[in-house]
Amino acid sequence: MSTVRELHDKAMKLAHLAMVARHSQEWERAETLARQAYEHEAQAAELVSEDQVSEPTRSILYRSAASLAYQCKEFVIAQRLIAKGLSGYPPPQVEQELKDLYEQMNFELHLQVRGLTLENEDFQLSMQGAGVGYGTILYDEFVKRIKTTRTLIDRTIQRVMGVTYQRSGRVAKTYRPFVPALSAARPSSFAITIKLAVAKGEQIPLLITAAQVIDEIMAGVELINNADEKGLRERIQQDNYYRNFIALTRDIAPDGEKISFVGFTSLRKAVSLTRQRSQIEISPEAEKGDVGRTPIRVEGILDYATARRHKEAIGLTTEDGKEYTIVVQEGLDDLVRAYFKQWVLVTGLYDQKLIYLKDVQSSDE
Repeated sequence: MSTVRELHDKAMKLAHLAMVARHSQEWERAETLARQAYEHEAQAAELVSEDQVSEPTRSILYRSAASLAYQCKEFVIAQRLIAKGLSGYPPPQVEQELKDLYEQMNFELHLQVRGLTLENEDFQLSMQGAGVGYGTILYDEFVKRIKTTRTLIDRTIQRVMGVTYQRSGRVAKTYRPFVPALSAARPSSFAITIKLAVAKGEQIPLLITAAQVIDEIMAGVELINNADEKGLRERIQQDNYYRNFIALTRDIAPDGEKISFVGFTSLRKAVSLTRQRSQIEISPEAEKGDVGRTPIRVEGILDYATARRHKEAIGLTTEDGKEYTIVVQEGLDDLVRAYFKQWVLVTGLYDQKLIYLKDVQSSDE
């Protein structure tokens, strides 16, 4: 009969092999190895008597077994292992770790009930700056970047799938195969992990993977941070998607005050977005028809009232009641949509009738 030490050592070897397989993106092999690991670790934990002198060994073994079961998506088994670990006399730190893992199990099971499963790919979004504290961040700075990141994910999926850019209307479910989910925020730089979930049993169209989407986003962000618009243009050749990617990345970028750094980290790469929002031009090259138009900056509220007066335009009303009609190029619509009914600062070119939008941002920035 194997001893606790022998079973634990074998479990750790299998767990290490599972980790190597995950880094090589051998997902099935990684899951099989993790399953064998948690079975050995659970057997080791069962051999330890349930009394106080057996701690913290007993609870640590159950925590380890539950974590391995979680890795191969055996959520119910993982919860049972956590319950056994908590039934003894775990020290406070191990007890909290077991409880945290239990909460994660509940989240995973909730997704399963909704018919969703998490992909093996995710990426971390981190932010630093004066607006970030220990495990805290200014609400508006966080929400804006998370919403924009969600839009960036959706637009990247559609582009990779070869879908014609759609500026309005509901996007077909086929072209939104992933449902982003957030894990708990972490302190210091306020980092969160964005996981991509897919409908259980559904086939992802055109063999698109979460890894493709994440890699494409990070490659584009890196090019923008390096001021390599030419490289980005070679990667994104459609004008609308190109303009859209720059606009959304610019909205995520640091302002230099509240947020000084935005980082993207995946299993394969880490990208730092340190270039400030003001340094990123949405349309660095001159557009056709720009001749004769003069630069303008105007502050007001974006509203719907004047949107019907001109195709592909929105209305802006200043504090003194003056109205402007703003023409929105295809690709900038997501950016504008995020600021509807808000006080904004609009930058563009003016021909004494219409403002041709170059940028829009909150008037508080």
